[in-house]
Amino acid sequence: MRTRTKILLCVFGLLALADVLLLAFGNETAPHFVKPFLMPFLCASALSELLPEHAGRTALLLAVGLAFHTAGDVFLMFDSLGFIWFALGLLSFLIGHFFYLAILLPPLGKLSPKEAMVACMVPMLVVGAIVPWFRLQWPLNAAITVYGLTLLYVAAAGVVGAIRKLPLSGWIIAGGLVFLLSDALIAVNAFLKIDFPLRHALVMATYLFAECCLVGAMVSREKSAVK
Repeated sequence: MRTRTKILLCVFGLLALADVLLLAFGNETAPHFVKPFLMPFLCASALSELLPEHAGRTALLLAVGLAFHTAGDVFLMFDSLGFIWFALGLLSFLIGHFFYLAILLPPLGKLSPKEAMVACMVPMLVVGAIVPWFRLQWPLNAAITVYGLTLLYVAAAGVVGAIRKLPLSGWIIAGGLVFLLSDALIAVNAFLKIDFPLRHALVMATYLFAECCLVGAMVSREKSAVK
């Protein structure tokens, strides 16, 4: 790992730690000055490791995906001001995950029937079983269904990769599932009005862990790819 990458990751780590600790101690204002810089520093560290040797499709898609996730972070900072901010945040994260899938899916190539079952049907069954519990109205129920499926497809890409013994597939599975957990912690409060101690800190900690798993795996795969 390059020195500049280590420096950028250290800055990211310090900002992430500050954000989680501030939330854990009940400060919900100060983290607003930290959160917008988290994904940009994670993106900078990823590009620092990839460029210039691995400039190309993956680096571009990853940068755009993290840009949308940065926008999602910013929009969700204002969700208490109205539903539109929550919706914009959800949409930004959804689009960002589409760019992640654009990186993760092509190396898998054509799926066998078994792999297609894992990658498509299982996520549909899981989301179909969970979403009705939230008793959402149209179009929010459709939006949450699409978002949940997208996250599970990210995890499924890792499962198929593990079946094919692709490197770092376990990290992709973990990233997709922990991302879903992080958003589930948001959903139970937003839609079911369930709250519990340290929820905000847990949401942020799981979100950051998931991003690190996914971004780290994508960067490492790109670096090890045979050109």
